[in-house]
Amino acid sequence: MADQLAFALETTSPCTYRQRGASTLQSLFQRHFAEFCARYEADYARRLGRIRLERIRRVVQRFLDCGNYTRGVARIQCTNPNCKSEYFRPFSCKTFYICPSCSQKRTLLFAEYMNERLMLRLPHRQFVFTLPKVLRVFFRHDRQLHGEISRLIHRLLQDFFTAAAGMRIRTGGVIAFQTSGEFVRWNPHWHGLFLEGGFDRNGRFVHIPTMNLAKMSACFRHRVVEFFRQRQLLNERLAKNMLEWTHSGFSVDGSVGIPAGSPKAREALSQYIARPPVSLKKLLVEEGGTDSVLYYTAYNDYFRTNAKLFSASDFLAELLQHLPEPRTRLIRAYGLYSSRARGTWLRMPYLVRLAPEGWKQDHSPPPSACVGAPGEPQPDCSVSAMECRSAWARLIAKVYEVDPLVCLSCGAAMRVLAVITEPQQVLKILRHLVKIGTPPPGLDPASLN
Repeated sequence: MADQLAFALETTSPCTYRQRGASTLQSLFQRHFAEFCARYEADYARRLGRIRLERIRRVVQRFLDCGNYTRGVARIQCTNPNCKSEYFRPFSCKTFYICPSCSQKRTLLFAEYMNERLMLRLPHRQFVFTLPKVLRVFFRHDRQLHGEISRLIHRLLQDFFTAAAGMRIRTGGVIAFQTSGEFVRWNPHWHGLFLEGGFDRNGRFVHIPTMNLAKMSACFRHRVVEFFRQRQLLNERLAKNMLEWTHSGFSVDGSVGIPAGSPKAREALSQYIARPPVSLKKLLVEEGGTDSVLYYTAYNDYFRTNAKLFSASDFLAELLQHLPEPRTRLIRAYGLYSSRARGTWLRMPYLVRLAPEGWKQDHSPPPSACVGAPGEPQPDCSVSAMECRSAWARLIAKVYEVDPLVCLSCGAAMRVLAVITEPQQVLKILRHLVKIGTPPPGLDPASLN
């Protein structure tokens, strides 16, 4: 598990920003989604659910329109009157967990929030909880079940921290539920980023850097098996047998820690626990009559390989099984990090002192007066320049270390000149760009006919 932090840190490596065209995954959906739908009832419905195909169709259609210039564009132009360089940017789809681009934006925003507005400046630790295969199937057919296990995990960690401290302490953490494992297979598990300890009633932080993970894993097994037995998802005989298995399939890993003074580690691990199920860096499509898909990763001792070959339709099924239901909460905050507890932080000076800078700025008292001539409209002093910027541009700069609102020709600032959604106007602009030999990246001229 120590390689998780290294993997997450690698995702923030700098490179040059370029406008993207259609991704490999979009092209795969364009060519083979109809085949997937035709095979759904016979080959995939039992695994993915018979009533899910309509939702899958709606989400995939939105994904295929992501970055589609004909659906609308924003015109971005240099503010330097002697330059006037410009480019056009298409709209995003926001189909998280399927669209790699939109999912990455969501992941970056979540990591930024965790580091700048939520996590106290104290040591944290990542805990990973996994289940045996016999229980994983229940999470396919009850998409809300993971929330109850998340609460069970929080109570388990709270009990262990309290027992280790020898007194009642308050901890805090965030638990993310993920359904994907190696090679996009179905493997529900939980990542928790928790304080290494907690606060006693006097506001003193009790640091607990190590835990008995073997004992925690055994306790996790007993509580989960009892939970499933009480829900009548397991009978008495199977529940008893699972408690006696030598290799139970239950595990708890806590090998990755986050130092108090490492914002980079906080952001990297926050990105890791909120990552989408598929990575374009691991995807290779061998184009041909049927399009084979090779998905590769680091060498896996369990599978004894670092790659797996799929047919195109089977790969789409593997990916689409991870599509969550609408309005499903896959990431939850507990203890001191819950919404209710954060509302009381201002009453606890020891938490305010350790709070992240973004939270302090949000909760600082407003200035008594703004600078301005009497009688003139006063500027809005409560909104920072960063908050006024486009979230898209800020995230691009964060990942690629280049600002897309800075002109590459002269270095002047660029601004959004217009947002164009009327179909005829969009087509007129795109046809003109093709005619003069400067089509936007990824635009298929045939789509304009």
